[in-house]
Amino acid sequence: MMHKLKVRANHTVYIIFAVLSLFSLTLIFNDNIWFDEAYTLSLIQHNYSDIINILKSDMHPPLYFLSLKTFCCIFGYSITATKIFSAIGYIATLFLGCTIIKKHYGSKTSIIYMLTVGAVPMMLYFSVQQRSYSWSIFFVTLCFIESLLFIANKKFHHCILFAIAGLGAAYNHIYALLAVAIIFAFANIYLLIKDRNLFKRIIIADLIMVAGYSFWIIPLLNQTKSASSNFWLSGVEPLSVIVFISGIAVSALVLMKKSNRKLCIIFADVCVMGIQIIGLFVTVFIRPFYIARYSVVILGIFAILVAFGVKDIKPKPSKVICTLLCVVNIGCLVATGLFEYNPSMTNFRERFSSQQSESDTFVYCDSAFGIMSYYYPNNTHLCTYKENWFEAFENVECINKNEIADKVDPNHKIWFVKNELTKMPKCIKSNFKYKKIDSFQCDFNKFDLYLLILK
Repeated sequence: MMHKLKVRANHTVYIIFAVLSLFSLTLIFNDNIWFDEAYTLSLIQHNYSDIINILKSDMHPPLYFLSLKTFCCIFGYSITATKIFSAIGYIATLFLGCTIIKKHYGSKTSIIYMLTVGAVPMMLYFSVQQRSYSWSIFFVTLCFIESLLFIANKKFHHCILFAIAGLGAAYNHIYALLAVAIIFAFANIYLLIKDRNLFKRIIIADLIMVAGYSFWIIPLLNQTKSASSNFWLSGVEPLSVIVFISGIAVSALVLMKKSNRKLCIIFADVCVMGIQIIGLFVTVFIRPFYIARYSVVILGIFAILVAFGVKDIKPKPSKVICTLLCVVNIGCLVATGLFEYNPSMTNFRERFSSQQSESDTFVYCDSAFGIMSYYYPNNTHLCTYKENWFEAFENVECINKNEIADKVDPNHKIWFVKNELTKMPKCIKSNFKYKKIDSFQCDFNKFDLYLLILK
């Protein structure tokens, strides 16, 4: 009887993995992008050395972009290909559940872990976004698991994998670097207090991490210095506070049970809450530098926290929790699918095709240029402000806003595109007559299209 239950549980693990993987893959067949994704798509068109040089002036480590470029060199440069690459990172995170977690912590823990990964709001959204989040989640989760196994099993290969995964995370996203720093700090302090012999081994992981990341230390310091003065965020994001409060609530529920107050759960809780506490502290007391989506890098650890917290409860409540998680997963798929396949941009482009030609000029005063320059690459695109990392967009010319009237060709149509939240700039009002022609939505942003005529 026990053997049959074990076989059934094993089958369930792989079924859940396959179904949740398929959920993500169903979301790749659309061409809706937002500014950050347009940046990714434009950046990877450059050669490898140019990508690194451009990223040095931005706030991104290079691993994701270099890996994505290599992937696209093999499978082609398209929105679908880049979404697939992100989906693979999400699937790899799920795969940790039916491999390492299942092997060391059992099928039940594996099932709850995977269901929680899929049930976290926005997780499916990040699984196909053309950014480094899905791969950051994978590397941070693997780093945490290997550090936990190293502490528990004392095997040297876990120490090496711990360091390698940490480097993978650190070279993917700056907040993944922070998450890894928390993991390394906790592991070092714990072993220094509890197991001095094992502490000698973890020094090797520390050295691998420091030596491996030394190539990006100077760019990181320069990026941090630059961001301290001109980072785009202006205050505390309300959603980050909501996420923080939700994290406290889940942690409290898990730790309420005395049997859950053990190393693996406390370790996971420190990682989940630590990155949010540090991010919010810096934002409140030093400089706004943290928003809720940056915390997604620890979503895999959050899923482990939940899995460890509920794996030992009685069978009936456990089944209820798993059923609820399955329902939430389906709900997330439906909600994300409706969002990803929003026809607004497609319908706009169909309407606009009869009015637009390649001789037209597009003018911008905000990040709308990233989206439009991708969809209309052969047009002239003029942006009235500049950042160093705009070099990623080869077909966009940054100009002085006072020179805009001299840069446009009055013999062809002039279009002005802006985010609906952006006020109409004075340089447009003073130089042009303008008429709103259309509007459309891309991702979470809505944009207005105006036809400009020189006064």
